Amino acid sequence: MFALLRINTATGITTTEQHDSKEFLLGARTLTSRLVSRETDPTCDALGRNNTLYFANGVLSGTTVSSSNRLSIGAKSPLTGGIKESNAGGIVGLRMAEQGLRCIALEDAPTANSGWQVIVIGKDGVTFDDGEFLAGKGVYEKSDLLSEKYGKKAGCITIGPTGEKLLSASGIACSDPHGVCSRYAGRGGLGAVMGSKKIVALVILDDGEHKAQYTDPDGFKEGARKIVRLLKENPVSTKFTKYGTAAMVDICQELKVLPTRNFHHGTMEGAEKINAQTMYDTIKERGGEGMTQHACQHPCAIQCSNVYPDKDGKILCSPIEYETMALMGSNLCLKNLDTIATMNKIANDAGVDTLDCGAAIGVAMEAGLAEFGDNEAAIGFMEEIRNLTPLGRILASGCKIAGKVLGVRHAPHVLGQALPAYEPRGTKGMAMTYLSTPMGADHTFGFTLRDEEVPTSKKGKVELSKKFQVIGSRMDAMGTCNFVRYSVRDDMTPLLDLIRARYETVIGEEEFDNMVKETLRLEHKFNTDAGITAAMYRFPESFYEVAQPETGEKIDITDEETAEARRW
Repeated sequence: MFALLRINTATGITTTEQHDSKEFLLGARTLTSRLVSRETDPTCDALGRNNTLYFANGVLSGTTVSSSNRLSIGAKSPLTGGIKESNAGGIVGLRMAEQGLRCIALEDAPTANSGWQVIVIGKDGVTFDDGEFLAGKGVYEKSDLLSEKYGKKAGCITIGPTGEKLLSASGIACSDPHGVCSRYAGRGGLGAVMGSKKIVALVILDDGEHKAQYTDPDGFKEGARKIVRLLKENPVSTKFTKYGTAAMVDICQELKVLPTRNFHHGTMEGAEKINAQTMYDTIKERGGEGMTQHACQHPCAIQCSNVYPDKDGKILCSPIEYETMALMGSNLCLKNLDTIATMNKIANDAGVDTLDCGAAIGVAMEAGLAEFGDNEAAIGFMEEIRNLTPLGRILASGCKIAGKVLGVRHAPHVLGQALPAYEPRGTKGMAMTYLSTPMGADHTFGFTLRDEEVPTSKKGKVELSKKFQVIGSRMDAMGTCNFVRYSVRDDMTPLLDLIRARYETVIGEEEFDNMVKETLRLEHKFNTDAGITAAMYRFPESFYEVAQPETGEKIDITDEETAEARRW
């Protein structure tokens, strides 16, 4: 049986339900998307009392399997107007498992003038603590205060000032193994949903007494070791172990899909100044608190994260990921890692998505508010966000809103969510994925780039995107890090064997993929019922009208092809 803890944020009433279905067994996105589909009115106000916010760990949470403790967060998105699942690493999923919880649902909402509250979950039950001591503070200070009050080993979830102000590019920050809320479920504006419920933090104490039980302990140990072996034998995951996701800078530059100058170009002169090797060398040279390898959760055999130090060796930001390096680097024509790290740190402190805010700043630069390549101005834009100035609030509402307010047509988004760091005219497989995800533009939804023989051609990209939508969704379906997919790829047997050894539940590959596809169908139906039409699954018109200079390509994908990629 798997426990769902329902918390009414208006009345303080809590109830616990027990479920034994396979969707609760898998947890993660399998569960959050199905609960949103089943329990949330698609037409509701995303920031109103009828939108429920779900937190779910996955089928292998609380075990010794590498990279299996991710947390899925789901709700209706205030950014896209449709369904959303955003996930993060850290220790919250583990702490939930130790408390015997598969899912937490924050329901209803108090009046707008109610005070801020902290929900605390421990072995003795659920309490509501006064959260006013956190209100208005940055995420880093909130992390310190939460650790001081509830212990560094508590699993904490919090929002920044932008989430408190209900801005639609705000995310949700989760504790890393060091007690810092730096692991973000950044996409889709879910921080604003949490803010709408006047919950400034959710704390899962480190006093849980639930330990994982195994029907086949020896088989499970061997299965966990096999996952580690597969990870260490795979060239993709081993490259990420050394360089992290920053390795994608050179790959995307070579393929001419590195977003540059507000997604007008696919290459940047001087990209080597912000690539993985430069970051690796800088961290090594500066030493101190810097780390080229770092785990966002335990256990993790990949350790693709990093700690980037300043010139004195003190932590400047942790982590810097490729998506941020591109959206807050090349997209703005910035060639200084210290600038990118500073912007990333401010974003983490303010509680905003680095992708949507990086894209919004690109729009602001195109509007003439600053020159591309101006490091000082770029940091200044992030300070506007942190200080919640009128311009900062516009930028923290995402690039679509920024484009409308500032009069820029070339605002890179689909369904209101900023494009990730792959310029779509140069990679039609990724473009197909952006256009067919119910979540708004999302690279993890179906990452085709490594398997596109001719990236600039749309031929075969419907089938390719759909193939990787299933492969990518498998990891989200069970709360496992997306990098594990490079090791198991088309063979889910090692992970399904672990489920059998843990629960004595047999799920075949076909049955598992059918569950994944059913989740996709439910997500798309929610969006249709929410009023999202086929015509909304498009890039801004400029992507269809103007060719990318490096490849000469425009978006030539039709609405019919996009519809086929969404059909399950």
